[in-house]
Amino acid sequence: MHLYRALFDPGVALMAWLGLISITLLIATVPQPYRVRRLGSSQAVLSGAVGLAGTLAFLSTFQLDGALVATLIAGLFIGSVRLAMPRLSAAGVLEMSVPPLTLLFTLPWGFFLLKEQGFPPWALGVFAAGGTVAAVMAPFAFATRLANEAAVTHRRWRRPTAAPPEPIKIGGPKVSIHVPCYAEPPEVVIATLRRLAALRYPNFEVIVCDNNTPDEALWRPVERFCAELNARGSRAPFRFFHVAPLQGAKAGALNFSLTHTAPDVELVAVIDADYLAEPDFLSRLTGFFADPEVGFVQTPHDYRPDGSVYQDMCYWEYMPPNKVGIASINEYDCAYTIGTMCILRKDAIEQAGGWAEWCLTEDSEISIRIRALGYQGIFVNETFGRGLIPETYEDYKKQRFRWTAGPVQQLLAHWRLFLPAWAGNKAPIDSWAKLMEVNRSISPLVGVVAVVSAAAAFVGSSWMTVLGWLPQISFPPVFWVCATAGVIGGLARTWQRYRLTGVTEPARILGAEIASLSLLLVKVTAALAPLSGRPMKWRRTPKFAAQSSVLRALTSTAPEVTVGLVLALLAYLPVHHHAELGGHVTLLALIGAIGGAVAFLSAPLMAFQSEARLRRQAEAEAEAWPAIDAVAADGERLSRVA
Repeated sequence: MHLYRALFDPGVALMAWLGLISITLLIATVPQPYRVRRLGSSQAVLSGAVGLAGTLAFLSTFQLDGALVATLIAGLFIGSVRLAMPRLSAAGVLEMSVPPLTLLFTLPWGFFLLKEQGFPPWALGVFAAGGTVAAVMAPFAFATRLANEAAVTHRRWRRPTAAPPEPIKIGGPKVSIHVPCYAEPPEVVIATLRRLAALRYPNFEVIVCDNNTPDEALWRPVERFCAELNARGSRAPFRFFHVAPLQGAKAGALNFSLTHTAPDVELVAVIDADYLAEPDFLSRLTGFFADPEVGFVQTPHDYRPDGSVYQDMCYWEYMPPNKVGIASINEYDCAYTIGTMCILRKDAIEQAGGWAEWCLTEDSEISIRIRALGYQGIFVNETFGRGLIPETYEDYKKQRFRWTAGPVQQLLAHWRLFLPAWAGNKAPIDSWAKLMEVNRSISPLVGVVAVVSAAAAFVGSSWMTVLGWLPQISFPPVFWVCATAGVIGGLARTWQRYRLTGVTEPARILGAEIASLSLLLVKVTAALAPLSGRPMKWRRTPKFAAQSSVLRALTSTAPEVTVGLVLALLAYLPVHHHAELGGHVTLLALIGAIGGAVAFLSAPLMAFQSEARLRRQAEAEAEAWPAIDAVAADGERLSRVA
């Protein structure tokens, strides 16, 4: 049988349309995580989806035989996934089936496209080698996608998806709440402690550890407030410690607090100094620990945006990983602790050796060692507390550096724990947890390698085309049909991801995407930094109101601006060599260069939004002072009259 590119056109068209149908079904049937609407029998929905995609593939290529064969192959594969994974919804079956089927059809399509365009054997060999690597990695990509999307692709879940309601008679094991502080505004910490004093739970203590704060004016008011709470007969004792010097940053403060925890404590809760807890935080979550195998319970990060554009952009950028990502991997017992609004078994912390003072993400690192002891973790996808968003874009970047570099440190330190059992690993960590911990740690590195490799391949092949070593490439009409369907599907998928977290307005979603793009360079540098082997300093996120500074906005984003401008200037090259490259490659090169420039130039946009917020805040405060002074003067006059 003679194979040629057009033979595979219906297959790639089928996958493009099936991807669009898949996300449409997902939008129609999944309004929020852990909730699925039924549109009919799963078999009928899937048959209709495959039939519709096959029809559209035929209309896109006018190849009836090819469309029928591609539809049959897709139908058999999708049916197999449905039978093998009965817990998936109809939309979930499609979501899981489209990526491997796309690989199945596009690899031969791409190979024969290059062959018919006259590419030399060595170039075909390079493409085949890359395709082989992609095929080898496909099972791992399938497994990680299955876990990462479980909250929206499944219709039945085995593990908890919500916290139980607050019991009528509240009780449970004694909890020690640890609040680490360093150079925090006292009013922020006091607000946190006031909320802890209002918890509806009868059996807990609070330990506040202020470590190394040099300014006594910052920690003395907190110390006094703890004493006042105790004097007023607070439901729980509040113990305050100012310790200096104390090594280990936040982890050091948590280890210190652990050594001063009451001996009858069974559970330890960690709350950041800026988080305002809900009254039922303990009463609804401690019940999970009735299962002796549960080592920790984690709830989402959530925040208190102030209504500014900058904080709104940050807030919605935070939400998808917290409200969809971790919620999904919880179904496969892969959740991890994230540093605040979490409860851990005290014995598990001590058996694991305490908090890691060497790691930038001491919070998620300890969950690895707790799992290595045989415990499991639970993620409850409900907000039980909200914290502050970083005041400046510079601090926002530092926070993300820590969150990205820390997991890479964890992998370098604990990789032996993630080896399979046949390799001699005796740690009782579930295979899913091993896979997802490795995936979480290497995802930034894989992203760097993928982007660099793709860019190098495109730039290299384009340059060889200019030199005459490779022929011009012209894409057939089916490519542009698939590209259009892919762009529409990608936009719909992005909208659905944010919709699951509670936002649907395009402007706010665009803002969140700009915030995400602005972090590209810091994620790259953070992913590579631990590979140097040098220790990295733990940098806290400041809670003090900052002063507006244009200079800070410029200096903090200078690397991103440089890369963005370079990419924008490079857009000239494909235009200049349009005749040698051809129109199709020139267009794709322009899209790549301009898209990359926009991504990196999102950083100064975020920085200036941050500074604009601070400037407006300062102006509002300045306008308020005369009124405050007038009220004070009136009060003074009244007191004199009296």
